[in-house]
Amino acid sequence: MNTACAFRNSGEGAQNRINLGWSKCHGCRLPAPSPQTLSSTCGFAKCLRPLPQVEGLRIFVPPLRGNRNLQSKFRRGAAFTLAEVLITLGIIGIVAALTMPALIANWQEKSFSTAKEVFDRRLEEATRQMNANEALSGYTTTETFVDELKRYLKISQVCPSDPSGCFAPAITNGDGSETVETKDLKNSSDLNKGNWKTKALGLGLINGYTAILSYNPDCPVLDIGAAGAETTSCLSLVYDINGKSKPNKLGKDVYTLNANPFHTCWEIVIGRIYVCLSLSNVAYSPINTCDGSPDISYDPHGSANSQCATNYWAGAKKACAEQGLHLPDQDKLNMLVPYATQLGMSGWFWSSTEYDTTLYGAWGQAFPDGSQTVGNKNNNGNLRCVK
Repeated sequence: MNTACAFRNSGEGAQNRINLGWSKCHGCRLPAPSPQTLSSTCGFAKCLRPLPQVEGLRIFVPPLRGNRNLQSKFRRGAAFTLAEVLITLGIIGIVAALTMPALIANWQEKSFSTAKEVFDRRLEEATRQMNANEALSGYTTTETFVDELKRYLKISQVCPSDPSGCFAPAITNGDGSETVETKDLKNSSDLNKGNWKTKALGLGLINGYTAILSYNPDCPVLDIGAAGAETTSCLSLVYDINGKSKPNKLGKDVYTLNANPFHTCWEIVIGRIYVCLSLSNVAYSPINTCDGSPDISYDPHGSANSQCATNYWAGAKKACAEQGLHLPDQDKLNMLVPYATQLGMSGWFWSSTEYDTTLYGAWGQAFPDGSQTVGNKNNNGNLRCVK
């Protein structure tokens, strides 16, 4: 090794440090090489690795093995140990495992919600334009309606014989208690439980949505300025916002419009409000609400009313609750009037809106004329429950 060692600090202090074994070689410079200088003057050649012969190069030299102070300083400046690294990575992994599922679920829910809004807008805009062009009504089959719908909505595939060719093989309801195979949803009656008597077709849309749709041949001619939500009343459909991909679950990625392929209730759209209505009139019985009080009550006019032991209105509330549903309020019941024929509603129906807390009455709705009156709670009115 053709090198020499010269310290930046010269004089007796530098030489004493050399004699004590303190290596400050990382402060060395390399003047003209002289092999004798390193061994005779520095006295610690074993701490040096062979050095390149470069003029003016500053180098780092490890401390002497025998100097404990230097060893401890070197250790304190070292990197984390393997155990420390593993513990840190483990903590990061645990935190990720706890937070990532919630983050992914929130992102997925937001993504599904946005996709649903996009589909609803596109469908409403398509049917609104069809109505403006007098092309929404007058079809006798779902097939002929879909042929026209293709001009307003980007449809890439039609499955007329088996809807599952365009849709997921099966879908489940909101709580997972019921599963329906989509190959069985071949008619309008399988979707909306109504009497449209048309087929249901599977559809694939260019943007990845899928749907099973049926058309109402009795769709009325609407005003040119009808809103999109009103124009979709001529359709009944189930749609999946992420195609055949899972979870294929109602309320998650599967939604309905004027349809319910399950057996709990019939979801219809009223403006922008979705109402899940019981499929038919609900049978119920009166219940005793006397609670030890006299079984005669009086209306605000002082007339004797019927016994609280035959409280039909309270019985109607209980019957809906047993199905996981409830009585529609006065306003919502009134919104159903335009759909009276489609829903098969005729006669007088209870609402959840009370006139007062006595047996004198609660509000109800007459179908199909739409008049609202107060009925005694002991009357046996018709009942439809909503969710």
